[in-house]
Amino acid sequence: MKLSEELVLARSRASDIESVRKLNCWGSDLSDVSILKEMRNVEVVSLSVNNITSLEDFTNCRNLQELYIRKNQIANLAEICHLRQLPKLRTLWLADNPCAVGDRYRMTVLKTLPNLLKLDNIHVSSDEVNDAIEQGIELILPGEIPKRKTKTPRKDTPPKDPATLTLEETNKIREELGLKPLPSEKISPNKSIRSGSRQRVSEVHQMW
Repeated sequence: MKLSEELVLARSRASDIESVRKLNCWGSDLSDVSILKEMRNVEVVSLSVNNITSLEDFTNCRNLQELYIRKNQIANLAEICHLRQLPKLRTLWLADNPCAVGDRYRMTVLKTLPNLLKLDNIHVSSDEVNDAIEQGIELILPGEIPKRKTKTPRKDTPPKDPATLTLEETNKIREELGLKPLPSEKISPNKSIRSGSRQRVSEVHQMW
């Protein structure tokens, strides 16, 4: 059965679709609720005990705060991805659908919809949301491209100060430039650190 404009207005007692704030069509044998695409201002929707298979029609309900849709025929949990763009949604009752099963069901819903305050008539804590973000399954809709973790660009390592180059590093540079390596005797272990630094600077300068 299709949810019609006449039925919506009759149940909500509103003058037009745009004016509907609350809609209760519990147990109405509904399978087509596409008219919801026109109900941008609806805030509370109760469609439990019907034959709804998808949540796509809720995508435009930007003011939706509470959605009661238990005991329907939603088989794919990824359908809740259609609710991600609803900034005001705080209550969702999805239990008793074919998709509402598995050990990580609740965590996965909260990972996808972390702003929920109540799920399946159970209050959500901030700690539970934090755990869900770590342990829940990432859902995507068919055709969606999964998000990739962005890597921080690697900063180029600044060139070393010639004064801090070791003999081995100096000889490696000289070898790349086609120059002969410097003998180890060039650097005296008895010299101070400062004089040693000056010696290395002098050695690097010899390359040019």
